[in-house]
Amino acid sequence: MSISEKKSTASELRETAPDTETLLLARLQSSTTTEDYFRWLLFVVGFYRGINKIAAAVDLLERFIQESNDVEQSAHCYLALGQIATDGGRHDSALEYFTAALNLAPKRPKVGYVLQNNIGYSLNSLGRFVDAEKHCRIAIDIDCNRASGYRNLGVSLHGQGHGVEAAWAFAEAVKADSSDNRARVLLEKLLALHPSLAVQCPWAVQLLYSSDQDTQADTLPV
Repeated sequence: MSISEKKSTASELRETAPDTETLLLARLQSSTTTEDYFRWLLFVVGFYRGINKIAAAVDLLERFIQESNDVEQSAHCYLALGQIATDGGRHDSALEYFTAALNLAPKRPKVGYVLQNNIGYSLNSLGRFVDAEKHCRIAIDIDCNRASGYRNLGVSLHGQGHGVEAAWAFAEAVKADSSDNRARVLLEKLLALHPSLAVQCPWAVQLLYSSDQDTQADTLPV
C-alpha cells in the first residue's frame, strides 16, 4: 500500500469511527442498571470538563438530580456541580451546591469530609473566615489524616488574625502530606508576613527546615 493510500485509509477511519463523546454517550444510554448509568454519567461529565464543555456537564448533572431518587448519587452530583463552580471562581454558587449536597446527609464519611472541607474553602474565598473554621474543624473530625482540612483551617485562622494557630494548622497539613507543597508555601508566607511567629513557633521553622533537607536529599544523584 502506498503512502497516499495509507493516508486515505486513515482519513476514512477517522471519519467513520465514532468519537469519544459519541462512545461515552452510547455507553451511558445503553446502561442497564442505575449504578451503571451513574458511573458512565460521571465519565461523561469528567470528559466534558476535560474538553471545557461545562454547560453540557452541568446540564447532565442537573437533569440527573431532578430525575433521581438516590440521595447518595444526588449528593455526588451536587458535589460535582460545586467543584465546577469552584473551578470557575463562582464561590457563591459553589457554596450553594456543596450545602445542598450536605443537606441530603450523605452517609459515606469520605463524601462528608470533602463537602465540609469544600464548604470551608468556599467560605474562606468569600472572606467568611469564622464560618469556614467551623466546617474545616468538622472535616478534620471526620478524617484527621488528610492535609486539605488543616490547610483550609489555617487559611480561616489566619484570616481571623490567629497567627500561631494558623501556623499550627499549616504545619499539620505539611506533616499530613509532605508531597503537597501548598501548605508549606502558605506556612512560609505566614512566617514572612509575621516574623515574630518564628520566635513563637520554632517548631514551624524546624518543620520547614527539615522539609528543605528532605527535598534536597530526594534530588541528590544516586
